[in-house]
Amino acid sequence: MNGYPNREQALSIWQEGLTFRITNYGFDVPDEYVFHTKGIAESCEIIAKQIAELNPEKAYVLGLLHDYGKKYPEKELGGFHGRYGYDEMMQMGFPDVARVCLTHSFYSSDFNKDDYKNYSSKDLDWAQDKLKNIIFDDYDKLVQLCDMFFEGLNKVTFEKRFEGIMKRHNLSFDSIKNLYHHAEENKKYFDKKCGTDIYKLLGIL
Repeated sequence: MNGYPNREQALSIWQEGLTFRITNYGFDVPDEYVFHTKGIAESCEIIAKQIAELNPEKAYVLGLLHDYGKKYPEKELGGFHGRYGYDEMMQMGFPDVARVCLTHSFYSSDFNKDDYKNYSSKDLDWAQDKLKNIIFDDYDKLVQLCDMFFEGLNKVTFEKRFEGIMKRHNLSFDSIKNLYHHAEENKKYFDKKCGTDIYKLLGIL
């Protein structure tokens, strides 16, 4: 059995999560969530098609469901969407999706907690414990990369994405610098893998 659902199953799970959020908690930005998750799924698939060792359908599914934990409102419940998504995907029997629900939020398994002050210390301790035995693979890195290309209802460069992040989260200059550096290094990695500029491949520039 695969550690992830097929495309049809994934779309059904994705819709269930969105409907649950709207029905039970309300959702002030459903259009942004749809644009973000579907856009990342499509971008992951486009890039994966350029890399022989990646499965485009798996890349699409992981991109689509990476934010599944947002079926619960983090601010209202005081939780972490990566943890919500991880726990529910493990319960469904999809460990590959659970993994990306967690890894997409962190630039490495030994991340600096000071770079993520928008999350509670309890959730960061949990994340560090879960990540300690994980070596980030190309699927982890791919979803992280594509997550950086979507801001509001626009597909954007890193500069625009980080402008949005800075407005939403009270992160230090050093934290933003560390996160931006990781994003740049990740893009260079996939530029080389694909033999082209990812921005051009995705129609960002």
